[in-house]
Amino acid sequence: MAAAVDSVLFDFDGPLCRLFAGHPAYKVADVLKERMRQYGPLTAVVESCDDPHALLVMVAGKPTEYAAGLSDELDATLAKEEVVAAGSAVITPGVDTLVKSLHERGTRLGVVTNNSEESARLFLLGAGLLDAFDGPIIGRPRDALLMKPHGYMLRSALDELGTSSERCLFVGDSWRDVHAARSAEIPFVGYARDRRKSDELASAGAATLISHMADMESLVW
Repeated sequence: MAAAVDSVLFDFDGPLCRLFAGHPAYKVADVLKERMRQYGPLTAVVESCDDPHALLVMVAGKPTEYAAGLSDELDATLAKEEVVAAGSAVITPGVDTLVKSLHERGTRLGVVTNNSEESARLFLLGAGLLDAFDGPIIGRPRDALLMKPHGYMLRSALDELGTSSERCLFVGDSWRDVHAARSAEIPFVGYARDRRKSDELASAGAATLISHMADMESLVW
């Protein structure tokens, strides 16, 4: 796939960096579950969950089963943990060169992530890449049910860019990204750093996969 595009949107954790490389996601999930236990015992499903975003969705999806305000409390707690994680995140190989090259061409760049906007900005600033992202940086919405795989955030990014979906590419690394791109009708490029990710993306219907961010150069003109 090669496309004449004016904008490229990136997922954050994966295509741009390994956010939880030094501050593991399962430990962050434990912090959230400890908060939840303050309001009552957890179900076996919740106790076994080690995905912080999945915990947010569980609470948002069943508001009558949890204390009022818990969704906001968990979101704020997770945002703080993501900022901590951003301090030890590991940049994805080749993405710095790619981002600078695309920016120099005049391609507008943005971020659409289920992580907090603050953590994305903090990482990009530390990596010396923030100035290259002249498009929107859209972080997790207050309503966790609007996170990817919902198409809400990608459609919001298109509105801010003022471009059409066919003139944009979205680079992601999870099934949630595939489904969100499909919902927003944006061409999708899957970043698969290993076989597990490749299988996940292919199973979700991703037709274009890359294993190194440098491969994006041949997909954008």
